[in-house]
Amino acid sequence: MNTKMQKSEKEKLFTVLKILGIILVVFLLMGMLLKNVMFPPYDEPVITGSLTVKTMEFTWEDESRVETFTDTGENRALTVKFWYPEEEGSYPLVVFSHGAFGVIDSNYSTCKELASNGYVVASIAHPYHAMYVKDVNGKTTYVDMDYLKGVLENNGTYDPETERGIYERSIQWMELRVADENFVLDTILDKAKNSKEAPFMLIDAEKIGLFGHSMGGACSVQLGRERDDIDAVIDLEGTMLGEYVGFENGIEVYNEEPYPVPVLDVNGVRIIEAMDEMTEVVKDTIPDWQYVNFYLGEHAADYKLVLFHNAGHLNFTDLPLISPVLAKMLGVGEVDAKTCIENVNEVVLNWFDYYLKGKETLDIRPEY
Repeated sequence: MNTKMQKSEKEKLFTVLKILGIILVVFLLMGMLLKNVMFPPYDEPVITGSLTVKTMEFTWEDESRVETFTDTGENRALTVKFWYPEEEGSYPLVVFSHGAFGVIDSNYSTCKELASNGYVVASIAHPYHAMYVKDVNGKTTYVDMDYLKGVLENNGTYDPETERGIYERSIQWMELRVADENFVLDTILDKAKNSKEAPFMLIDAEKIGLFGHSMGGACSVQLGRERDDIDAVIDLEGTMLGEYVGFENGIEVYNEEPYPVPVLDVNGVRIIEAMDEMTEVVKDTIPDWQYVNFYLGEHAADYKLVLFHNAGHLNFTDLPLISPVLAKMLGVGEVDAKTCIENVNEVVLNWFDYYLKGKETLDIRPEY
């Protein structure tokens, strides 16, 4: 009787374990399926350079600033990822800033393309503005929800009653972003003077470019105006919020001082259509209203506008390749994602080759 009971219990245990095993396999299969749906395999963009690309990450603490997104009194810390040539040499420095709730690898193929062609590229992860940041110690910081809500509200239609609030938030965002980028750039340049290790020993501090996507592009443009050591800037579909210098009569006031650095303004054709619609909305109250990017273009020493047909906002990043489903939710166009980002990378490389390396011709079409 006791033996029979033990056998029965063993059979029950075996059955339970078998069921649990089946459930585990089902969950694993579902996880793999979900992963393949959200992050399917893809062909990476073509990298045209001949140099071998290496990467390295650092997390630096800015002792001059307290982190305002927490109440712990900790200093703000920035994680920076470098793409750089393995080969010895002296290469221009290019700094990248991601968009609102972007990530440090938002434009990894652009960074790799530049590095393979002889650049040291540094991508900044802006904590609480990025969707997430994982520092070199393994700590992960996620996007601040109030910031996320503010950005989404900022993407609505024109409303005079809320425009001032949007303007004030934009100024705060730019102050934080520019302080981040100033700190990172100063840290890099200091290490370039004193370090005998890669990637810092490879940097030619006399040739510096900035680029960014969306809010990161706006940040790059503002820093290019404020610093005197920047040689070229690229804005990948970012409204140039740093050009706002005031707010009057329900609308932002733009900086009238000519923009001093060569700036490339890359946009989807849809932005032109959206700005035409905005002009119609505000023409009765603000008849001379103009999109801030185009205003800067008319008051810049060297400005070029490049338009991409059938491209959505996220087509200027690698996200549509990494996660087509997620990118579609956030905004893409009908353009082939791989072809689009390869064209973007070609445009970025040509701009920096011309202004940082002295290439004789600027091989950039006005439309793609």
